[in-house]
Amino acid sequence: MKGPDGAVTNWNLEGGSPSLLVREGWSGKSIKPGDELLMTIDPLRSGAPGGAWNAARIKFKDGRPIATPK
Repeated sequence: MKGPDGAVTNWNLEGGSPSLLVREGWSGKSIKPGDELLMTIDPLRSGAPGGAWNAARIKFKDGRPIATPK
């Protein structure tokens, strides 16, 4: 994540299994390196940069959905 000062902070994220992502409509070509995404993350209790993400709550920066559930 890039902060207001331009500094980059790396976050550790946990997500669903590959089979769950396929059921949510994702494929190996859904996102590419360099794509900017908007994500809602359930943060870690410790306050460290990280947490869990839900595939259904992720979209491209311009608002387009990444996948449509099957």
